[in-house]
Amino acid sequence: MTAAVTAGGVALAAALLLVVVQRLSGLDVFALPFVASAAVVAMAPVAPLAQPAAIVIGYGASGLVAVGVTAAAGPADHTALLAAGASIPVMLLLKAPHAPAVAAAALIGREAPGPAYLVTAVLPAVLAVTLVALAAGRLVPGYRYPARPLRWRRSLRPDRE
Repeated sequence: MTAAVTAGGVALAAALLLVVVQRLSGLDVFALPFVASAAVVAMAPVAPLAQPAAIVIGYGASGLVAVGVTAAAGPADHTALLAAGASIPVMLLLKAPHAPAVAAAALIGREAPGPAYLVTAVLPAVLAVTLVALAAGRLVPGYRYPARPLRWRRSLRPDRE
């Protein structure tokens, strides 16, 4: 029971932050794919698809694939299907699967919000959901997120060459 209440609270906090960001900024971040990501990190915080890298890389890769497919084919239902389908192997090759990112690819293929959408909606939404989960992982007893502590890769550390 406690785990269920905790998961509900984490999902609610992430979704609430998405609403607040959208209301204050006008950015279109309270959208189904991002709410689904909030649910994933809340209900399965140690699952591989819920990890920060999977979320960030998954949305980035899916978004880029979808923007490219949409630029080539134009917005339509079939474009949404192509964008969603093409995003899956890309995420798997990158070892960063995140199922809600497939929904974002379909949304981009159907609506054609343009490349700026990746910066004006996807990035803020991904940051909001991930930051809420990271904060909950530190502050909420019994909620463990991420599965392993975040670490800089050697090549990304500023003190190393």
